[in-house]
Amino acid sequence: MLDVILVSNFSMKDELSELLNNSGFDFHDCLIQDIQHIERYPIDDEYKTIIIQSANAIKKIDSSNNHIYNTERVYGIGPNCKNWAEKKFGIKCLIPDEEYSSVGLIKKIESDMYSLGKTLLLKGIGGKETIINYLKEKDMKFNVCDVYERVLNLDNLAKVAEMTSKECIIIAFSKSSIEPLINEKKADLKKIHFFILDKSDEQILNRNDVASITMIDDIYDIKSLANKIREING
Repeated sequence: MLDVILVSNFSMKDELSELLNNSGFDFHDCLIQDIQHIERYPIDDEYKTIIIQSANAIKKIDSSNNHIYNTERVYGIGPNCKNWAEKKFGIKCLIPDEEYSSVGLIKKIESDMYSLGKTLLLKGIGGKETIINYLKEKDMKFNVCDVYERVLNLDNLAKVAEMTSKECIIIAFSKSSIEPLINEKKADLKKIHFFILDKSDEQILNRNDVASITMIDDIYDIKSLANKIREING
């Protein structure tokens, strides 16, 4: 059985681990990028719209941020944003029907024909600026708050690189989780079967550089994910 290595944050990692362990896989949780939260009270005023660019941007927000409850509409980039908004604040969070990316979210906002009004964008330092550029193009009144930053976990990166000395499976949901491994000279990419979240607006890997790439449409369909992993193992 191939080792399965998760290098991204995943709220259903325990459930996935159980499914894979029951099938005889060794499952390893090795975050390559740690999340360091730098702002617990980012919602500083009343906003008509709040846009959550990453689930990490809402996970650690203090629940006493009462302004969020007066927001007319909250948008999120995908299911993880939606789940955390509902779980932590009990609020509705609208997400794209498909294409969980910045481009997909913009399409959702456009199709809703909703006037954003005064908007707050919650994101992380160094995050993509697709939504910022969209808000600028639409001449919207908006503020941006960088809620967290990613910090490279050198120990985990070295551990994962060492594990690629033999054929393995790596699960990653973002470009920031994969890039450090791509740039790590000790990692043998040709022995890695990558499972990555399908984000149509970004090219993460070259198929010719790795053992294989499997695109994940829905990270919360863990039975389907586990089945695809079993198929790779043959």
